[in-house]
Formats: sequence, structure tokens, C-alpha cells
Amino acid sequence: MSQQISVSPEEQVREVFAALDAKDVPALAALMTDDVRLRLGNLDVVEGKSAFVEASHAFNKSVAGVRHNVINLWSDRDALIVELEVDYTRLDGGELTLPCCNLFRLRDGLVSDYRVYMDITPVYA
Repeated sequence: MSQQISVSPEEQVREVFAALDAKDVPALAALMTDDVRLRLGNLDVVEGKSAFVEASHAFNKSVAGVRHNVINLWSDRDALIVELEVDYTRLDGGELTLPCCNLFRLRDGLVSDYRVYMDITPVYA
């Protein structure tokens, strides 16, 4: 019988950010449910793991680098709220830091809902 290693929701969210920062889409996708929903700001909702993977690859191509710095993290059962500062390196080499708040909902140890509340337009200005 195999043992499943479980991590706390807080550790799981930190794994999500580590995968994002490393631009490791397979590792990121492994942390999501098959029916994951992603909402970034006022953009359309991305539904399903394959659409999530496609959106992740597109994002990775649009920036030279990203680093998520957790300021605060609150957990209540299956929901986590994370206050962040996100460092971006643009494709032109410019760097900036933006405030952000993420909401995660977990189901069966995976992220089923991922909402990003921020204005990302300065990254592309």
C-alpha cells in the first residue's frame, strides 16, 4: 500500500508559487484539479487543466521572470487568501513590483479555484 505525503494548505500554496517562479508548468499543473478554474483580474475565466496549462505557457512567454513574495496568508478550511508582492522582469528587461491578492480553494489536496486580484497592466506597458 502506497503512502500519500500530505502537506498543509499553506505549504501547498507555496509550492504553487515556487512552480510559477520556476516557470515549471508540469509541476504547477500537478497541483491543480482537472476542472480547475483560473481568473486573473478582469480577464475571462480559464476552465479545465488543459486550458490552465495553455494559459500558463502563454504567461511564461510574456515575461522574462516572476517572483512571488508572500506577505500574509490566511487559511479557513478549504480557502486560502494570500497577500503578495510580485516582482516581474519584463521582456524588455524592465523590473517592477506589484501588489496582489490571491484566493485559492482546495479540493482533495489540489487547487480547484485560483483567483488573482491585481492590475497586471503595468507589466505590459
